[in-house]
Amino acid sequence: MGSGSEAEDGLEAKAAAAIRSGDAAGARAALDALIAAGRADPSTRLALARACRAMGDEPGEAAALDALLATEPRHVEGLLMRAQAHDRRGDQRAATTFYQAALAAARTSGPVPPYLAEPLRLAAGRVQDAGNAYQRYLADALVARGADPERSGPRFREALDILFGRRPASLQRQRPSVFYLPGLPQKAYYERSDFAWSARLEAETEAIKAELVALINDGADFRPYVEQEKGRPFRDFHGMTGDPRWSAFYLWRDGAIVEENAARCPRTVAALESVPMTRMGARTPSVLFSLLRPGTRIPPHHGMLNTRLICHLPLVVPAGCWLRVGGETRHWEEGQLLVFDDSIEHEAFNPSGDLRVILLFDIWRPELSEPERRAMDALFGAIDAYGKERAKPA
Repeated sequence: MGSGSEAEDGLEAKAAAAIRSGDAAGARAALDALIAAGRADPSTRLALARACRAMGDEPGEAAALDALLATEPRHVEGLLMRAQAHDRRGDQRAATTFYQAALAAARTSGPVPPYLAEPLRLAAGRVQDAGNAYQRYLADALVARGADPERSGPRFREALDILFGRRPASLQRQRPSVFYLPGLPQKAYYERSDFAWSARLEAETEAIKAELVALINDGADFRPYVEQEKGRPFRDFHGMTGDPRWSAFYLWRDGAIVEENAARCPRTVAALESVPMTRMGARTPSVLFSLLRPGTRIPPHHGMLNTRLICHLPLVVPAGCWLRVGGETRHWEEGQLLVFDDSIEHEAFNPSGDLRVILLFDIWRPELSEPERRAMDALFGAIDAYGKERAKPA
């Protein structure tokens, strides 16, 4: 807490005195008044969170910490307190993400106050315990879902070893951010002719484009493609989190059809019926119109997993727009599918002065066996279910 007006300094002194005497309610009242007067710096927010915790006011503590982390997303003590609050509510999954964020911030933020050494040590233990419990849970859940790793093939068993850190991944060019299945071809692009259904879908391009144009003309709600997940530490995706220059209108999201949106695009939905879209828990399929505004560049990045392929059906493509996957750059051409492995580094650019819009969806890699596909669905279904039965509402 820093200096300000005489009135603010008086409130600060009152808050400090209340904190020293153990008067949490008095400290909170003074801190609330101090913030209302404009002194909303990180130390004031942190002190308010501590006072709320001492009073047993979990919503007040959460609100103070969320406000602190909104301006200081790598605040070590704020992240630790947020993790501890989730732990008290039994939401181990959320707690683990904040413990991990606190440990990462502590490693890169320089010296931390000595009084945080023990909480950070405990945080590392909680992360380790959570990882062990997670592995045991998934092992049991896979068997219960009919996907015993011992019967799902050697590639899937090796993938679990990599997922749990039991062996290093020799990823070569594929570098998925979440899950790696070994033994798949290092192949950046697949050709349209590789898929029997591609010609039927491409023949519907004009009908799909007409539905897209109607959406745009009607002011459909295209949302930023990269959105911050509610209740989780801030995730900075190359500065594009919340950026509307890269936007999406979903027909399927998180594995389920978006009924209201799909009803506006019946020809598009019908055209996708023959496509072998992925089914992985509540993660996929995803089907969306992906809009890239003039002059927008999507930075180089890797996708979540290497067990799917991403398909682009170009609908509105100004001259000069391109996609690079690995070491090869291709230009979108309206009505001609581009199919690629997004676990390989890729980027895109719209250098024009007009919108670029594609229909984006994901399909199974053709190399995956049926047992592997079922195992992937079971695995991500189990991952998505993990911890939900124990967490209490905030």
